[in-house]
Amino acid sequence: MPDMKEVYEMVTQQTPPKPGALERQNRKQRRRLTRRKAAVYGLVATLMILAGVLAAGSLAGNDAQPVIPGSIATPTATPIPSSGAMEPGMYVFRTFDPDFDASYRITMDIPDGYQGFGGYAVIKLGENQGMSAWVVGNVYADPCHWIGTLLDPPVGSSVDGLVAALASQKGRHASTPTDVTVDGFAGKYMELTVPARINIAVCDGGQFRTWLDTSLGGARWLEPGQHDLLWIVDVDGTPLVIDAALGAGTSAQDRAERIQIVQSVSIDPR
Repeated sequence: MPDMKEVYEMVTQQTPPKPGALERQNRKQRRRLTRRKAAVYGLVATLMILAGVLAAGSLAGNDAQPVIPGSIATPTATPIPSSGAMEPGMYVFRTFDPDFDASYRITMDIPDGYQGFGGYAVIKLGENQGMSAWVVGNVYADPCHWIGTLLDPPVGSSVDGLVAALASQKGRHASTPTDVTVDGFAGKYMELTVPARINIAVCDGGQFRTWLDTSLGGARWLEPGQHDLLWIVDVDGTPLVIDAALGAGTSAQDRAERIQIVQSVSIDPR
């Protein structure tokens, strides 16, 4: 089968060119020639820069590492501070699961206006909500009267099992789970809401608890009207929860900002 160039040549040989067609063809050819020259000049310039960089590296000694033009250095991630305002940048999140944290590093790009919380989460300045990452050990069936309501047997290690347990919690509204992918890991997205008029003081210990982490020492407790956006993804057999929390009355802009942070999530093996 002839290619497009051959077809074009056969047509132009059989059909006399229309007025002005020859001039348009000449302009196209001149543009092609100009682009080819520019590409050649760019290649020559790149090779000259590369040669200069390599020569400088050899003169500096073996410790100098040449930088290839166009390469991007890997950004450095910073541990989350225990408190205080944070500079914008990439930060490392902890889940408190010793096996998971030893195997994977979770990073997120945090914009301006956040502060560290306990060295594992970030919260928006002026709010009490933000971003955190969890490996859930078990779920409370009743988040308000939570004493004695941990699931038995525990929730297990499947995304669907964790999603179902959270969706069935008493006194919370859950959205319909949808398929989602975070940094290449597949899972489910869902939203959970705490009733705005709930009286936390009548809850056990004055806390509205949703789950425990795998160390069984860290409980996730919530506030009236809190809205949690949850990305629950399977990381090599472990359901990882990325929790973007919004307080009552949080703006649509803050919601969009939290979602943008999740889009920056990186889950890398150590």
